[in-house]
This record gives sequence, C-alpha cells and structure tokens, in this order.
Amino acid sequence: MKFIKKNKIIMIILLVILIIGIGMYPVLSKKGVIRVTKNDSNALKIYVFKGQPSPLFATCISNFKKMYPQIKIEEIPFSSDGDEYFKTLLSDTLAGDGPDVIYFEPEQLNVHKLQKAQMLEDLNPFIEKDKDFDGENYNKNILNTGLYNGEMTFIPLDYYVNSYITTTKVLKDNSIELKNNITQNEFISSINKSMKSISANGSKTLFAYPISITDWIESSGIDYIDYENKKISIHSNEFKKVIDNYKIVYKDSPKQVDITGTSGDEGYNAIKSGSSIFSNDKLSLGFDMELLQSESKIKSVVGEEQVIDSIPTYNGGDKVTAMAGESMAISKNCKNKAMAYNFIKIALTSKMTGTSDYDGFVPLMNVPTNKKTREDLVNYYLEKQVGKSIQINKRGEHVTMEKPSKQFQIYYNKITENIETAKVKDITLDSLMMQCLTPYLEDKEPYDSTLKSLESKINLYLNE
Repeated sequence: MKFIKKNKIIMIILLVILIIGIGMYPVLSKKGVIRVTKNDSNALKIYVFKGQPSPLFATCISNFKKMYPQIKIEEIPFSSDGDEYFKTLLSDTLAGDGPDVIYFEPEQLNVHKLQKAQMLEDLNPFIEKDKDFDGENYNKNILNTGLYNGEMTFIPLDYYVNSYITTTKVLKDNSIELKNNITQNEFISSINKSMKSISANGSKTLFAYPISITDWIESSGIDYIDYENKKISIHSNEFKKVIDNYKIVYKDSPKQVDITGTSGDEGYNAIKSGSSIFSNDKLSLGFDMELLQSESKIKSVVGEEQVIDSIPTYNGGDKVTAMAGESMAISKNCKNKAMAYNFIKIALTSKMTGTSDYDGFVPLMNVPTNKKTREDLVNYYLEKQVGKSIQINKRGEHVTMEKPSKQFQIYYNKITENIETAKVKDITLDSLMMQCLTPYLEDKEPYDSTLKSLESKINLYLNE
C-alpha cells in the first residue's frame, strides 16, 4: 500500500510538471523576442485605414502574420477617409476600447491627449529587456519625442525636417543670396527684396505649399511649451521675432484652407513655371528614396542645378530640429503587450518582405528613424538606380539618376547626423495658434491682443 501511494504521488508530481511545461512552451519557444506568457491574449486588435493605407503598416501586418501565425490579427477597417480613422482611433483609445497597437501620424492625431490621459504603455521595460534592440542604431533625440513623464509612450518610425528645394537660377533671377548655416532672421532678410515683387505680382508665391505655424516655430529651435509642467513661454522677444518672420512667409505663400489635395508634383511644377521660389512638398522632401532622386529630377525636369536646405533655426548653424512622423504605440489596455511590442519591432526593421518596390524596402512617408535602413536605402540608390532611367510620376516621365552632389550630401548629413532636438507636431496647438494669431498675421489686430488671447486658450488647453 505504501508503495502504491508513493507511485501515485510521483505520478501527480510528473503530471503537474508536464502541465507547467506545456504552459511555459510559448515562453520558451521564441528566441530573440519578448517572451509571451500563458496569460497573454492570442489576439491583437488593430485599426486599419483602407482608403490609402500606409505601405509600412500594411506590410507589418502581413509579416507579423507570417512570423506569429498563432496570434490572431483582428483588423477593424475604416473605408471612408483618414479623418474618420484618426478621430475614431483617438476617441476609442481615450475610452479604453481602442486598438492594441496604435499606428498614427502626429499631423493627424493629437498624441499629447493620449499621453496626458495615460492611455499609452511605457515601452522602456520592453526595450531594456530586448537584446536585439541596438540603441546606437537610432538617434536618441528622435526616440525621445515619445518620452512623457519619464515613460517611452511611442516610437517614431520615421521623421522629417522642414526643408526647401529651389535652384541656383531661381535664386539669381529673384536677387536672393542664401549662405550656409544662416539664421532665420538672415533668411527672411535675404528674401525681403524679392518679397515686394512677389506681393506686387500676385501670381508668384514664396513657397509652393503652406508651412504651418507650428512647423515654422519648431524649426526655429526655440522652446515655448512644456506639456509635462503645463507651462508656456511666448512673451520673449525671440518668440515675437519668429512670429514676425512667419508673418512674411504666411502673406506670400498658399493658405492651408485653399489646399484640397496634393500630388507631390506641385513644387516641381512651381519651380519649373517660375510661380514659386521654394518647393517644400513633403512628398519629395520626405521619403528617403524620393529625396535621393530629387536632385536628378530637378536637373532633368527643370533643367537647373538644385539648391536644397533646411528651414534655418533662429540662431543659425548646422543643427536642425526634426519632427516625428509615422509612429506606433501600445494601448494600456492591450492584453498581449509583448506581442504588440514584437509588432513594433517588425516596423523598425531595415527591410521587410512583401513588396516589390525597391527590392523589398517598404516606402515610409519620411526619413527612416533606423540608421541601418537609411544606409541600406542610400546604398540601394547608389548601386541600383544611379545611371538608370527611372519613372518619376504617373505620367510615365523617366529620368536618369545621378550621384548626389557635394551640396546634397552636406544637406543629407545635416538632417541625419545633426539633429539637435526633435519635436512632435500638435494639431490642436496649431489650430489654436492660427485661430488667435491670424488677425495679427493679416494686419487686422495688434500683436499684444492676439498674444493675450493665445495665452489664455493654450493655458486652458494644457489644463483641460
């Protein structure tokens, strides 16, 4: 009897060990990823915009399904327009019922509201445990745009630097001389002579596409808002000068309310026709491959040497302010945060399969945050595109690609190696600023009264 009882005990122990082993298998079966526990959900809910989906996001979903077939992707489609997607994404996440992985663009979703509501998971613990995450492969200032109260609330997959393209002939014809690393004041001063003829002409604009007031201020590099401590600094002489400089740009550039859509060719066409001095289309200044091709396009389509540079900072120099682009975050209510982090890791990789464009590179909207991705794209351009005829638009036009000039290389190094600080666009703040400052920009009200109104509304916004 004792022998039988002892055997029963042994069998029970073995059975318990077996059950534990089976339960732990998902934890031990993956190598090089954040481990998943048996209590984690086997599904990830994701909102998908079907109108014009991000190639990056669509490829991430496809590759994630291949890598983790045991995890169900629950796709919630939005088929009408981008506004509905981002509005629903924000409201549902704030209500605690949004997607597990949050894909967004700061220009269309106010991530500050999600941060303040503490609806975004801190990614720092995942990054610290991730042996594959190489911090040296990412610009620290770009990653830090996701920091809020010490937590890494989101990761920018790409970024942009507000810049412009023109040509040596356009500058000469308009009596503009732009030196390297000038201040914002010097930039405005250098174009002031031509501004009078632009204003008198009426058919010519300074920039081919609107520059938002917050993009202009952020590009200056001055600090004026502290979200964490709910403070603003807009009473300095520097802030007023930046606004006065913007006033000149605003008056002689297209207004956002007049833009119904963009094809990405507006800047090239404006430079070619002489209707604008500067092209600032983000479609041609953003995604790395488009950026690398821009010099050859200008030379072929316009027939002139390209001049490219970033919007000058207030103090000048060779440093720039970057703006976070396509980004991803994890909802606080996500039940499988480990797998959600693995989804983001796929988005950060250098190369993803599933697309025929550029030998497997997935087109981002802006410059990749991942340094290795940028290097791979540059090498691809130099090895596979230079010397070849490439179709540059839907009209079927082809251009033979050339090696980047020394001037282009200086600009490219500036926007990839000399990022002094990085910011996140705030669409609510942009709207408040235009609402309050437009009367001053259009000479209808004095600066002090519009600034007082702006201060009151920003304070209300920060403390709501």
